[in-house]
Amino acid sequence: MMLTVVKGPTCYEDIRTVKGTQYDSYRDACFASGFLGDDKEYIEAIKQAKDWGSCVFLRKLFVCLLLANTMDRPRHVWNKTKHWLADGILYNQRRLANNRYLQLTEEEIDNLTLLEIEKYLQANRKSLENYPTMPYPKGYVTETLGNRLIYDEKNYNVAQQLLEFNRLFASLTDEQRNIYQTIMDAVNNQRGGVFFLHGYGGTCKTFMWRTLASSLHSQKKIVLTVASSGIASLLLPGGRTAHSKFKIPVPTHENSTCNIEHKDELAGLLKQTKLIIWDEAPMAH
Repeated sequence: MMLTVVKGPTCYEDIRTVKGTQYDSYRDACFASGFLGDDKEYIEAIKQAKDWGSCVFLRKLFVCLLLANTMDRPRHVWNKTKHWLADGILYNQRRLANNRYLQLTEEEIDNLTLLEIEKYLQANRKSLENYPTMPYPKGYVTETLGNRLIYDEKNYNVAQQLLEFNRLFASLTDEQRNIYQTIMDAVNNQRGGVFFLHGYGGTCKTFMWRTLASSLHSQKKIVLTVASSGIASLLLPGGRTAHSKFKIPVPTHENSTCNIEHKDELAGLLKQTKLIIWDEAPMAH
């Protein structure tokens, strides 16, 4: 069709150029030329429905349009209407987290909205993956949605954590800075590893834990701080006993295992955790 309207094309790029704009695909060029529908009626339908329908209804309406397979450009409709489809998402997350000041990025809200749409599609034995042009929920969001443990671990002020880190880091000795850099290098490069910091009482081990925790918190990352005894856990920022955090049975026997199910909230939290700080770890054995 484009060959019938493009005069004197000398290359394929000329065929994909409409009114001085070169498009990435012939399909997009056809849309720009008016040969294919622009889906304005579906955008308008969602726009009108937002005035009397609930946010849940809007998302179900979008799913119905996907299932009917009537939209020529589903992603275009999504991009034009996602701010309406996302209505109520932030409120629901604040309610689940019991934190009315919770803030989410635009990408996080988009992912949560896509996840809601994915749930409705799966109820009809479909998926966003069946629509190649549509984005798919990605990142941590599928583990985070409704997970109170993750919300609890991220319930801190990033700016305050950065100030705390700068204050602590400035007081580190050369040896402590070497320890800090070694551990953070493994975390940032996702190499993993187990590090044992040996020192007598009063050698600033807790100071090291606080520096590491505030550093990762300032990057919006999750750190679990635990100790083998209740007294030691009180000295850690957000500290808990390892037994309560990881569901370690008491008493612990040779064949004991942690009671963590594959799909429970604690499993989701562990998947998102960047660093576990375990004070007095040998005492748990």
